[in-house]
Amino acid sequence: MAKSVRASVSKRNKAKLRATVFGPVVDARTQRLSAKLQELASQPKPNAERSGMELDITKTNDHIDKVDANVSTSNEDMDIDRSSVKNAQAHSNKSGRIQKRHKKSRSSIVFQPRLAMFEDNDNITAVPKAFDKVIFMVVDALRSDFVYSNNSGFLFTQSLIRSGAALPFTAYASSPTVTMPRLKAMTTGSIPSFLDVILNIAESDTSSTLAYQDTWLTQLKARGGQLVMYGDDTWLKLFPGLFERQDGTTSFFVSDFSEVDNNVTRHVPKELLRDDWSAFIMHYLGLDHIGHKAGPQSPYMLAKQYEMDSVVSRIYTSMEKEKHLQSTVFVLCGDHGMNDAGNHGGSSVGETSPALLFISPKFQTLGSFRKSPINPLKDFQYYRTVEQTDITPTLAGLLGFPIPLNSFGVFIPEFLDLWESSLKKVHILLENSKQLLRAMREAFPSHNFEPDLNSSHCEIEPLLDIEVARCSWFQVLRLLPDSSGIGKEELYPELESALLRFLKVAQRVMSSAASNYNLRNLLLGLGLNAFVAALSLPAAYKLLSTSGYAGAFFALSIISYGGMMFASSYVEEEQQFWNWTFTAWVFYLHIKSAMHPHCSISSKHRLSKHHNLYAPVLTRYGAVALLVSHRVLRRWNQTGQKFAAEPDIARSFLPSQRLVLWSLVALTYAYTCMCLFAHRCHSRLWRLCCFIVTAAALILKLAFVASDFPELLYETVPIRSGGILDGGPLILFTRLVMGGIFSLIPVSMYFSKGQQRSLGKEDFPSTVFHEALTLFLITQSKATNIPIFLILRLHAHIISLMKLSVLELTITSLIVQYMTFFAFGGSNAISSVDLSNAYNGVGNYNIIPVGVLTFVSNWSGPIWWVSATRVLRSKQARHERQAYLAVITFHLATTLISVMAACTALRTHLFIWTVFSPKYLYAIAWAIFNHLTVNFVGEILFLLKANG
Repeated sequence: MAKSVRASVSKRNKAKLRATVFGPVVDARTQRLSAKLQELASQPKPNAERSGMELDITKTNDHIDKVDANVSTSNEDMDIDRSSVKNAQAHSNKSGRIQKRHKKSRSSIVFQPRLAMFEDNDNITAVPKAFDKVIFMVVDALRSDFVYSNNSGFLFTQSLIRSGAALPFTAYASSPTVTMPRLKAMTTGSIPSFLDVILNIAESDTSSTLAYQDTWLTQLKARGGQLVMYGDDTWLKLFPGLFERQDGTTSFFVSDFSEVDNNVTRHVPKELLRDDWSAFIMHYLGLDHIGHKAGPQSPYMLAKQYEMDSVVSRIYTSMEKEKHLQSTVFVLCGDHGMNDAGNHGGSSVGETSPALLFISPKFQTLGSFRKSPINPLKDFQYYRTVEQTDITPTLAGLLGFPIPLNSFGVFIPEFLDLWESSLKKVHILLENSKQLLRAMREAFPSHNFEPDLNSSHCEIEPLLDIEVARCSWFQVLRLLPDSSGIGKEELYPELESALLRFLKVAQRVMSSAASNYNLRNLLLGLGLNAFVAALSLPAAYKLLSTSGYAGAFFALSIISYGGMMFASSYVEEEQQFWNWTFTAWVFYLHIKSAMHPHCSISSKHRLSKHHNLYAPVLTRYGAVALLVSHRVLRRWNQTGQKFAAEPDIARSFLPSQRLVLWSLVALTYAYTCMCLFAHRCHSRLWRLCCFIVTAAALILKLAFVASDFPELLYETVPIRSGGILDGGPLILFTRLVMGGIFSLIPVSMYFSKGQQRSLGKEDFPSTVFHEALTLFLITQSKATNIPIFLILRLHAHIISLMKLSVLELTITSLIVQYMTFFAFGGSNAISSVDLSNAYNGVGNYNIIPVGVLTFVSNWSGPIWWVSATRVLRSKQARHERQAYLAVITFHLATTLISVMAACTALRTHLFIWTVFSPKYLYAIAWAIFNHLTVNFVGEILFLLKANG
């Protein structure tokens, strides 16, 4: 009752306030809005030929002209870039309606192919350039702690920080953290496309060129400067014909730690003596290669840091001694960082936190003395964090050229003190603000950036980012007239703060809006996959409709997976879905076997004949064995985002227990050799061939580990201490071993013919192919992942003892393919792609063998299960094989539709680049390589062989 009384009193008080306080205020505001709208309606219609997206530099009132005149009297122009109020309102008021303020605006960013130029009425000499030349040194994957931490090898660079000659930053490199898009960000100041992840790999690609875009390199070239470049040939792909002197090296031959950098360093001394260049660019790759092959904790890493630091020392010494280098700014930076595994491409803090330093003896006059080394403020965050795109406008201001048109960067304010005049500082920030304002007007044509009757909403919270940017610009416009008079220098700090505030907000707005999509192509991809799903549906439905619970489980898994793709957290942790799906499926199989105990042992679905003695035990407790071994498998490699840094077997236990590791590795190779023995047990020569090839494969793996991960070996191992295999001999030995592995197949066929003649029966060696493939996959896997194959064999043997229907075996194959992909350390992040075995036996970079080896080393688990399932289905009839193909094709098409639909529907999502786009690429890889190549083509060839 008391609560009811209080509610009634509250209602009466609110009604009284509305009537006596808020009501008159609202009425007055309504009258003002009505009068203003009538005034606007009475104005003549603006010229329709002038676009609201056009930048109108003409001033619209005499007061702003007066401001420009006052500033010009100091011979230092502060031109205000204002579009016509009428033109800005033409679009927004065309319909005669008041638009809703909180409606999300559509943005469209079109990159301009022309060069930015100073405006005709700008006084170019108003802000003299601070430097004449730039030395731009990129150390690939230079994570911030590699330079700033206590364990860094950049000792000379740290001394420059302490002396004030180097200004250090942590540069935020947005995803995707691979070289090509990061170079685009650093040279254009814009946000690159995720398509550059693919173009970054294609050596022959020319569509990613920046030859016709505005960059700080083309600005220097347009002013008569000469450019030279040595290092990663990605620069040559981006800027063809731009460099006077160049020497490119491929960035994908990650086995090369030294020559790839020596090829750059050998050019440094002579270029430092030349006076004909305006930009000297170097891009070192060795540190990145070490990360890919051995990780950031590799013993090679510190030595490489010392080497790079010596290059910095040589350059800085020349800048002090050589007269023509005294007005040179030296930029040392990383294009991206790396994660704990040494890879990159994703959005983890280690990958997005490269170091960035601006170095010059001139900076010592700024008095910016900093402590070095230091501890991070938080993970990999040292000193102040800036955007990587800020490099472009900062170089533009320091070298005295216009900011490139497509830049979203902000001039780094630490360098403003290079100019003593406050007016010059404001001029630099104002030019940067005008450039970003142009970009925002083009991206958001429906928004008016002139102060009008709606500017009063700036005091209302909350505001959208675009509205915060508008309000920040209104504050700048209010301060500009007040600060333009003589003796108003005390207002410059406030104006400088307002400009920086606007720049930061505008940068955030433009960075979030820099997503261009071709919706037509997205829908075309959806339609194509729907067509494939429709083609496979009749055959799949025929099998699913008669399969009872198995069919229902299959349909439920597809529906669950499709819904999961619309949640970013579930996409990042997809391994959990397949782990739980595998557990549920094993539970179903256990219930089925318990209900039909006499049908649980199959005489035809088996991989080998070694374990018939244990068949009754495995049949009864097979499901328990599957679940227990799967629990071990789940902890082998912690993947995803949430638990990626947690201790696991592969990275925590086995490296510290080397005896256990190499005992399991030797057991895996020995068991594979025994399986090869079993198929030709009557031939001693066959056994000798199998033993020699397996032993050679084990020695090769030891050589790989000694080269890339020596910490996994004991010091007494001859291959480690003596360096028996290295460089060319290792490549030759690898090719011999790989050739020996695949030669087992024709050799077995030769022995098979003789055995058929002696025994009078046919026995096609399909299991020999599977065992040879297993030996190849083992050799292509990380040493710490090799024991997983023992668990996979246990799973396959248990499944071979179960009498599974065609659909049940198909579902089992699909689930374990995805489950083992994540068990081997895979994820939906680009950074989880393992390149450590991508160059086994490759002497020079070639995209075809490297691409094949990369796929094999990352999909070794799914490939093994495709082959194992083919052996399990060796006795299936033709119509059963066709049903198998239809079901896996239908599953692939439907899951791919869900991924494409999620990416299309969520194309403006905050995590579109960091989560959904990488998942899209992985889905394409699953479709093209694993399904179309391994599953589909392999099955077609097997069908043809069976029919032949």
